[in-house]
Amino acid sequence: IAEEDEIDRTKFVNEGDILIALPSSGLHSNGFSLARAVIKKEKLNLGDEFEGRTLLETLLEPTRIYVDEFLRLKDSINAMAHITGGGIVENLPRVLPNGLGAKVQRNAIKIPKIFDLIAKSVEQSEMDRTFNCGVGMVLVVPKDKVDYVLANSDGYIIGQIIKGSGVEML
Repeated sequence: IAEEDEIDRTKFVNEGDILIALPSSGLHSNGFSLARAVIKKEKLNLGDEFEGRTLLETLLEPTRIYVDEFLRLKDSINAMAHITGGGIVENLPRVLPNGLGAKVQRNAIKIPKIFDLIAKSVEQSEMDRTFNCGVGMVLVVPKDKVDYVLANSDGYIIGQIIKGSGVEML
């Protein structure tokens, strides 16, 4: 249950707000068909060792839930976007009002190795539209609250809100 003003937060988003990524725990239940195709194409086995676990264990890592972060930080954020199927490019625009877009610095994203493995066989634009690529939640934070949010989460800065529309991945 959420208060109505906690659901539609677009009215609070402003040009210059900072985008803070909260890491995902993995695929978060999205893109398994594509991941399976890559595994087949690369002739990998689900029992293969990958980053100290099996590939299967890595792929099936449970989805991180962000309730604790939301409750702790909600007074310091203007909006938040859960990055599910559709990636940042399709999910972040849902919290942006008309006339504002987002600039995301791709090289700032901390991409887990499982996404690097998948990207060997998948175009970047498809990766952007299918996977969270390591970002499970994007917080839209006013500049004066950034230090607090960073100090009280495992988040990191990936971009900012700009005039325009959509998401520009640089």
